[in-house]
Amino acid sequence: MSIRKTKKGWWLTPLIAVVLIYATFVFTSQSNDLYILNLEIKQLEQKTAKAEEEKQRLLEEKDEISSDESIEKIAREKLGMVKDGERVFVDTNQ
Repeated sequence: MSIRKTKKGWWLTPLIAVVLIYATFVFTSQSNDLYILNLEIKQLEQKTAKAEEEKQRLLEEKDEISSDESIEKIAREKLGMVKDGERVFVDTNQ
């Protein structure tokens, strides 16, 4: 008759292996999610920067167009308006 000695903590090794496999899976999954989120953040930051540049450009254009000289230039060139007392010469050779 042989008496078999069993180790008291035999279940500890498989448990540690399962926990390590689970931790690896979770870490990999979260790492991938973080990478995707960081890419989205960079894209949104780029869109925000472009929108700020466009806003600044439009504000400058608004200020430029709002000036009296610009309004007068647009009225003369595009609308054909003249000041009171000015004479308009039309070139008929064109």
